[in-house]
Amino acid sequence: MRAAARGPRRRHRGPAGFLDRARRDPGSPNPGLTAIRTANARCLGNHRMKIAEPAMRNVLGVRRVLALILMLAAVAAVAYLERSVGGDFDLRLVYFLIVLSGAMLLPRSVALAVAAAVAIVSVGVTGVTGTALIINGLTHLVMYGYAALLTSNWEQERRRLMRMSRVDGLTGLRNLRALQEQLPTWLGPAARTGRRMAVMMMDVDGFKEVNDHLGHGVGNELLKEVANLLRFAVRVGDEPYRFGGDEFVLLLSDADGEGAQIVATRIQEIYRSMGQTLRGTDVQVSFGIGIAVFPQDGATPELLLARADEALLEAKRSGAGTVARYKAHAAA
Repeated sequence: MRAAARGPRRRHRGPAGFLDRARRDPGSPNPGLTAIRTANARCLGNHRMKIAEPAMRNVLGVRRVLALILMLAAVAAVAYLERSVGGDFDLRLVYFLIVLSGAMLLPRSVALAVAAAVAIVSVGVTGVTGTALIINGLTHLVMYGYAALLTSNWEQERRRLMRMSRVDGLTGLRNLRALQEQLPTWLGPAARTGRRMAVMMMDVDGFKEVNDHLGHGVGNELLKEVANLLRFAVRVGDEPYRFGGDEFVLLLSDADGEGAQIVATRIQEIYRSMGQTLRGTDVQVSFGIGIAVFPQDGATPELLLARADEALLEAKRSGAGTVARYKAHAAA
């Protein structure tokens, strides 16, 4: 969708002096890269401070607490049944089911604690004493604990792979796959209630020049800085995504064209207030931004993204740092 319509990126003439110095002394530290890393560290530090407190308040989460309560109740119920029916039924597989469920739903340490509780209860209800009690207890503890550990490791790896498939490895933003999955869910309630939603697509002006002359390391750090900017420039609930390359997408809830224009202007102003150049260089950095509004510019996720892309192309044709709203004649 992008390559055929766009053509080559525009080149800015600003950085000649810095590039000459870099070519004359290729071994010198890259001031743009060093300063951007410093800014990213400061930005991420502030972000961690904001999320640390609620994360500490909700270590397990309501659903996990409920799951833990249900599992402990299930252990007690199975122990009662085993004690009541005696040797008529073998309920050890039910204990295993509880242990495996705990390993999949609970943090590893809690799951191991549940496995230990199951081992103690399952041996205690048998009524054996002495050496047999100790040996049986250790056997059950190792058996249930090992099962819980293996299942927990498998579940954590599965979740990690799920996250990796939907998160951009460089910026930490959600990626195109996540955007494609989220858009129908995001637009569904808006279509039923008649709310307006806006899709904003943006890219970095002059990004090709940054990669060509300052190196891909600086380009990557710039993309991280833009991702951090988007995290802090949007409202809670407005999700930023990395669309690919130097392109990003913002989903703006309850926003019409004017509201999206305000957000786009705020993003430009925030970056300008941070210093519109790559720190330590005179490379000018700005954003081209295209806006499409649901449902008037597109009633399906695919059409809405295409219209936002067309608006972005119009913004790029108008010059660096331009914000453009989709218009029907723009595609003509």
